[in-house]
Amino acid sequence: MSEEECLYNTPDFVFGTSVAENPGETMPAKIGAMAPDFETATLDGGLVRCSDLRGKRHVVLMTGAVTSPMCAFEIPAMNRLHEEFEPKGVSFFLLYTRESHPAERYPHHTSWEQKLAHARDLKGLEDVRFPILVDHLDGRVHRSYGAWPNALFVIHKDGRLVYRSNITNSGELRQYLEDLLSADHLESEGRMLHSEYSERLVGRHADQATHRRVYERAGPKAFEDYWKRRPNLRGRWP
Repeated sequence: MSEEECLYNTPDFVFGTSVAENPGETMPAKIGAMAPDFETATLDGGLVRCSDLRGKRHVVLMTGAVTSPMCAFEIPAMNRLHEEFEPKGVSFFLLYTRESHPAERYPHHTSWEQKLAHARDLKGLEDVRFPILVDHLDGRVHRSYGAWPNALFVIHKDGRLVYRSNITNSGELRQYLEDLLSADHLESEGRMLHSEYSERLVGRHADQATHRRVYERAGPKAFEDYWKRRPNLRGRWP
């Protein structure tokens, strides 16, 4: 493995950025700018190029891994959104990144074959019904957008990044997609549109049952890594 690949695939839990530090500044892909292009492998050995969808479809990109509790928690709702919005011109993808809670059964990635196997396990264990893209071993796509465990992005069909969140919120995404498609319809009618830009910062509930289930799947080290960083929660959460 290269030095960059080793630095990206950390063997231990990487403590999350404090919300007090402005998470938006940790996400290099900026709203209104052209989204970073990418070419990534699918589970069946194909390739997906973001630029191939330009001018045709909007793109929803969620990041995740088999050891990410927030990813597991949001997948059922994202499956439903995929089923509803895919026929309306929105493509959904899950970008498989690094292991957020690497442990005995799902350690940090040391080879492409291992990362691909973990991605296949995620698809089966959580019943992911939209395409999984497997990022390069150095996490180049993940890092170009914002290296959060369960981030969410929407790329307009014109290639601009129009939505980003450091944590997936399927409820907010539904409203955003409805607004996006409504704007498309108004524009097709020749109606005048204003560009609305907004930011927000809000606390999200961390589902204890899902965290415990995913940590148990990963292995005992997942609990220990978390408790080392939050000793006041040892034996209490998750």
